[in-house]
Amino acid sequence: MISEANLKLLQEKAKKLGANEAILIPAKSIVVENRTILKCIFGCNGWGSRVCPPFIPTVDEFRKMLAEYQWALLVDWKSENILSREISENFVKYGVSPPKNNELKEQYQQSLKTVIRERKQRIQPGSLELEKLAWVLGYNTALATVPGMCTWCANSDYSEVNCARFKDECHHPTIRRPCIMGLGIRLDKTLERLDIPLPDFPVENSTPKQYTLIFLD
Repeated sequence: MISEANLKLLQEKAKKLGANEAILIPAKSIVVENRTILKCIFGCNGWGSRVCPPFIPTVDEFRKMLAEYQWALLVDWKSENILSREISENFVKYGVSPPKNNELKEQYQQSLKTVIRERKQRIQPGSLELEKLAWVLGYNTALATVPGMCTWCANSDYSEVNCARFKDECHHPTIRRPCIMGLGIRLDKTLERLDIPLPDFPVENSTPKQYTLIFLD
């Protein structure tokens, strides 16, 4: 059981690290589907990142692991990234084939840099700090997740991520954590089950949500 005192410490820490809020949810409320990783294999330029398939547990393996946890901390991270409908609809596409319109191209590049910067500076280190605090509080199997492709190996201007992928060993093996979707988690259905509203996709001149989960037991 997670005590009220420990939960308060975790929630206060999350806000100090740059989260809007952090709520405790039952692990059994997390929806896991095998088909989720089809979107990782087909259509995601993060495929092959060391926090994504095939370098993390399979969905079936993770489902068994998740059953051993009782709780998870759902963390909603702050973001300054405001996406137009055009960028939101074509974010993955523009990563492969940039728009020809220079203004649109600049908008996409700035949005991408913001995603990478926020994940590297706030979301990934913040999630690790919450994992560490949970461990200090006695939850020895606490494990953090990341919202998508790992960004520890982002370049200095945050324009790209130089992940080892299949070519080499991971450059940061001790601080990499699995991608939520890559584990098979349907975050949309999980939030729906918890009665937490999720902005419709594509977003239009608004900030997309970025969540991570910290598994606790």
